[in-house]
Amino acid sequence: MATPARININRYRYQRSDVCHHVRVSIQWFCLSSCLLFAAMVEAENAQAGRVEAIRILQQASFGPGPVSIAEVMSAGVEHWVDEQLAMPQKYSQLQRTIQLALMEDPARNWFETSMFNSQAVYRVRDFQQSAWWEQALTAPDQLRQRVAFALSQLLVVSVSEPPLHLRTEGLAAYNDLLLKYAFGNYRELLSAVTYSPAMGIYLSHQGNRKANPKTETSPDENYARELMQLFSIGLYRLNPDGSIQPDGQGNPVPSYTQTDVMALARVLTGWDLVGNLKYGGKNQRRIQVIEPLEFTKEFHDFGSKVLLGKPIEAKLSGKADIERALDILFAHPNVGPFVSKHMIQRLVSSNPSAAYIGRVSAVFNDNGKGVRGDMKALVRTILLDPEARNPAAGAEKLKEPVLALAGLLRMLKVQPAEPWKSAHGGQMLDVIWFRDLNIGQNAYRSPSVFNFYSADYQPSTAGFAEQQWVAPEAEILDVESLTSFSNIVRQVLVRNDIQSLDIRGQGFTRKINNERRNQSINLLVDTGPWLQRLELALENDSNGDFLRLNTDMVARRRALDALLDELELQMLGQPMPEQARIRLTEYLMVPQYDKKPQQEALQILEDSIRLLAMMPEYWVQH
Repeated sequence: MATPARININRYRYQRSDVCHHVRVSIQWFCLSSCLLFAAMVEAENAQAGRVEAIRILQQASFGPGPVSIAEVMSAGVEHWVDEQLAMPQKYSQLQRTIQLALMEDPARNWFETSMFNSQAVYRVRDFQQSAWWEQALTAPDQLRQRVAFALSQLLVVSVSEPPLHLRTEGLAAYNDLLLKYAFGNYRELLSAVTYSPAMGIYLSHQGNRKANPKTETSPDENYARELMQLFSIGLYRLNPDGSIQPDGQGNPVPSYTQTDVMALARVLTGWDLVGNLKYGGKNQRRIQVIEPLEFTKEFHDFGSKVLLGKPIEAKLSGKADIERALDILFAHPNVGPFVSKHMIQRLVSSNPSAAYIGRVSAVFNDNGKGVRGDMKALVRTILLDPEARNPAAGAEKLKEPVLALAGLLRMLKVQPAEPWKSAHGGQMLDVIWFRDLNIGQNAYRSPSVFNFYSADYQPSTAGFAEQQWVAPEAEILDVESLTSFSNIVRQVLVRNDIQSLDIRGQGFTRKINNERRNQSINLLVDTGPWLQRLELALENDSNGDFLRLNTDMVARRRALDALLDELELQMLGQPMPEQARIRLTEYLMVPQYDKKPQQEALQILEDSIRLLAMMPEYWVQH
């Protein structure tokens, strides 16, 4: 009897040991699984944080985050992506694209009748120039260069508002190429190039400027001389390095220049006219050259000595030497650094930068670390990588301009050239993104005056702005008319220009749209397919495009809506929308509109979601 008992005990000991082993293994696997799960959660959180930061830098340094650019930033990292963009050469010419579109749209016209493009002053060139600008803004890989040039175009302003630029709009395309060229160059060289630009010469009337004539009691035109100082270089008042205004002993701002300085600079700017002009100072819209830099005519120049900002300009200098000496004096003024720095910060990152932020950027403008003043590449890099720009908690934000709000939406929707169509003049339009001037409060190179679309110090009457001494410049052009028009354009794009919409709504709808293409203000394609796939993946865990459960399973519909809105919030708003707005929007989207057409129901949900988010106040704030 003893032996069996020992056998049972041994078996029990074996079983107990085996159980303990399995328990230990289970605990180990549990710990390992927990660690893997935790690591996956951390990785997911890091990826999400990386995506948020990618969207943030692309809002500041491009025309909006698209799927490709977000992936590029996440792969490279913010700093490396900025450096890659700064190193990217200028590859595209807006002028050349403008000419290409003209030849394509009206192939029978002799566009080079006098060996000069558009000597017939064809009004439609406005559309070609506008389309060429939008094509580059939306699709060019050198997004940072494009965005910086757009910011510079609102500092060194030219516009179709001054005849004959409204007809010779190729001059504005050439001017944009100039800004692209010097966007990462030196500000001193940029000032020189702008001064000799025919577009600027026409716009601010120093083209054909003449020395004083006592007999006729005429004096040189002072327009460009004044704006060159007030708007392009030193501003109205003396500034501290942090952009604050220097007061005199009574607390009043100290002027940075006088009328005497304006008169002296106007004398410097005499003797320059458009290349090949038949009559000095003439503006015959069919004969002027609006692409080549201004040329010098010595008999109209004032060769006498001048004094500018207390600095002498000696007599008998050549016309160009006279200008370059004056520009050297202006460029050396201590105001230039904080003046330009604040403008660029406001256009790229923040409407209300701190004095310290301006001071840090201004210091780099004054010396890039290698003894160079005016290095735009160093300036832009410093603006974008400054802690105030990169740390969301610092509160750096600005309102979006209408152009940026629309461009960001189009890039999010994978904008691409329109389907081929025939123009009114028999031209076959291929691989074209087409734009006419839009009624959204802003179009590139369509500013109403040299003071830009809005004032840099515009302060809305809304409570809080005056108390905090905040400004919101872009708010000056965001009114009921412009925002209503913006909403209509967004709807048009989603219904008439979306590949998925044309496919789902059928051939009859597509034929109708194709017949109307040449009359549209916007003709391009977007693709909401990736967003529809996200909706269906959350709805049915597949992406076969049937959306069968959308109107039959309200629990699944709500789950899919929540997933879609989460993604759209991140991409479009950069933050969760207000709770009540989310509730109301969800309630609206939960009501079926196409009971027996699940694909069209899905499309309507997506269109409504994007359009309504695009009209939320949060969409119009760049964080």
